[in-house]
Amino acid sequence: MLKEILKDDFMDCRKVFKICENMGMTKFMVRAQKKIEGIKTVQVVNRDGDQMWLWFDPEQIWEKYND
Repeated sequence: MLKEILKDDFMDCRKVFKICENMGMTKFMVRAQKKIEGIKTVQVVNRDGDQMWLWFDPEQIWEKYND
């Protein structure tokens, strides 16, 4: 399910949680599904020190950028 949301891109975890919340899932359920599907996280920080956590599917990212 998360793989379908993320597809072959990076997505802010807040957006993922919002989409899943609209589908009736709790944060606990989303985190459990994240683990099951092998979704990974990367932290991105800008020059001002603002940060965000991006979720991605390593398999789909690999295919997208390894052509």
